[in-house]
Amino acid sequence: MKKRLVVYPAIFDDSENKKGVYSVEFPDVPDTLTYGNSLAEALDRAPEALGLSLYELTELPKPSDINEIRKMNPQAIVNFVSVDLEKIKLKVKVPYVRKNTSLPADIAQQAEEQNINFSETLLEGLKRKLKS
Repeated sequence: MKKRLVVYPAIFDDSENKKGVYSVEFPDVPDTLTYGNSLAEALDRAPEALGLSLYELTELPKPSDINEIRKMNPQAIVNFVSVDLEKIKLKVKVPYVRKNTSLPADIAQQAEEQNINFSETLLEGLKRKLKS
């Protein structure tokens, strides 16, 4: 299995919570938040939160300089968090829904004769259509 490792600085801060309960945020991935009831738990949860926010992106945000983040957050622990986006992608379960469709009989017959997978073809077409 190929790896797609990424590393981003994260801010671990308990200054606004009950002491020892750490909020985790990633300055370069603003919608990514998690927490832990201890620093160890926050460190454990951070990679998954980061991975879930980034695994589908083809263009990733540029990581900030960790020293700059530390200067701006002197009350917090600032540390690198790494994650393998390919491992995260394997864990994600995408829910599927069944959709019935109608098409001309001659097209259906030709597709069946060529062993074309209808679901796969519909999915490919919808993805293309949604990108445009």
